[in-house]
Amino acid sequence: MAHHLPDLIIPKIHFVTEYLRTINANGPATRFWCMRFEALTLAKRHQLRQCLMLSNKNYYNICTEITLLKTIQYSSLPIPVQRLLTENDINQNIFDECKTIYYKNVMMMRQSVFVERLVDVEEEPCFVFILYFLKIQNIWKAVVEHLQVIGFNETLWAYEIEFCKTLDLLDLDQLLHILPHG
Repeated sequence: MAHHLPDLIIPKIHFVTEYLRTINANGPATRFWCMRFEALTLAKRHQLRQCLMLSNKNYYNICTEITLLKTIQYSSLPIPVQRLLTENDINQNIFDECKTIYYKNVMMMRQSVFVERLVDVEEEPCFVFILYFLKIQNIWKAVVEHLQVIGFNETLWAYEIEFCKTLDLLDLDQLLHILPHG
């Protein structure tokens, strides 16, 4: 191949052309690995992390972990969120709010997008944008804004979405429960 395309020789091709001579001179090519060191250490680090998680007793005990917990007043919430809480008959004045929740081994963060459900025969996803995580009557709930699907871009293989300005209050299980119809 090297003699057919001499201008397009890359290191891998050069090594392939030299393997026969190198193996004849030095024996098996076990020490001629060309994998990047970073990729090897990253793979090892991921493997060790998986071992640590599986060896942890709490891995299978599904628990909720909270980060950046703070207490907020009802009056400090935006007006649309206050309206949503009033519509759902929630009469608390003080809420616990957090930025990140690890729930059923899934990390959920504020300002992230989740698929709430699949609709129609084509199973088009209904996306929601997480605004707040609030502890309401000792249960963590997500205040979300619904997103409208405009279309699907096949070049990027991604949905085009826009904000609907429709708020909703969802249980955390609703953000994880996605099953196709049928």
